[in-house]
Amino acid sequence: MSASTARYFFDTVKDGVRTTDDIGLTLADRDAVRRQAVAALPEMAVDALPNGSSHDFSVEVRDEHGTRLFRAELSFRSHWLDRGD
Repeated sequence: MSASTARYFFDTVKDGVRTTDDIGLTLADRDAVRRQAVAALPEMAVDALPNGSSHDFSVEVRDEHGTRLFRAELSFRSHWLDRGD
């Protein structure tokens, strides 16, 4: 790994269920980390969104020392306006 790259771990939470990333990705800079975390959110939501009216997704990024560096979150809510539910 060159001096300009580092390994980052992308832990996810989908509707309260946490998945810990034990493999990680080697990325060049913090902007690449942000892009990767944000891009993961729609991928996580694809299967869940047709079902239910409330979903929460997040990606939390750690460095190789376990320090939490970044979090991206996506929340979805839907409800009928004419039925009160």
